[in-house]
Amino acid sequence: MSGGGPTPGRTAAFDAIAPTYDASRGGTARAAGFAGQLAPLLDPAEPVLDIGVGTGIVAAELTARGHRVYGVDLSPGMLAHARERLGPRVAVGDAGRLPVRTASVAQAVSTWLLHAGPDPRAVFREVARVLRPGGRYLVIPARGMRPTDDIGRIVGELEDRLDPSGTRQDGPALLAPLASAHGLAYEGTASERPTVFRVSPTDMARAIEGGRLFTGAWQVADADLPLVTHACARLRALPDPELPRVREMADFVMVFRRAG
Repeated sequence: MSGGGPTPGRTAAFDAIAPTYDASRGGTARAAGFAGQLAPLLDPAEPVLDIGVGTGIVAAELTARGHRVYGVDLSPGMLAHARERLGPRVAVGDAGRLPVRTASVAQAVSTWLLHAGPDPRAVFREVARVLRPGGRYLVIPARGMRPTDDIGRIVGELEDRLDPSGTRQDGPALLAPLASAHGLAYEGTASERPTVFRVSPTDMARAIEGGRLFTGAWQVADADLPLVTHACARLRALPDPELPRVREMADFVMVFRRAG
């Protein structure tokens, strides 16, 4: 679930969080849910390229459902875990410069990749290159629908202030036109799955203190740390800050198809 340009800081950040990455994002249960969304949209007779395969936890769940999955990721630390799950079917590679032959892939997937720093234009350009005509790219976004509860409003405002141009947004409004510009038609969403979880404002403040948003996947620059400190203070000032909120999101799959 990591990828993007060959930036040493980004690679190091994912290497650092690799040992705790799966547990911080719902573990096998959530990965199985993602695989359950993707599997009905995939052809079991064709290999699957997982771009930003990360630790391989989703790819392993797809494999258990009868799919033959190959993975590419920028982080050697993440791939060490993927190799334990998938064997030699993974390789270090930049999502914006895939080590894959042109027009050789029938179907590709990415789970929680495009919010984490890669240039989506470069990713879509490469996906369009490696897909066969008519091939599909299935994307599960991390931020396609943000919670709108009191925690979500504060964190959402923080993210918008840290990323005013929206480069870390990964919903259809941003991605559909970028994909279209590179020859990938956006066909809409599929397999929507509601997700409910509980977290308190205090827990959220602890999670983002120090500028490690997305559990370390987004390291905030030192100059912007006062914004994070202010958001943490706002979270702790909410009513009943120790009381977990029931938070609702929806995971869904965005479907892109190469022309032809």
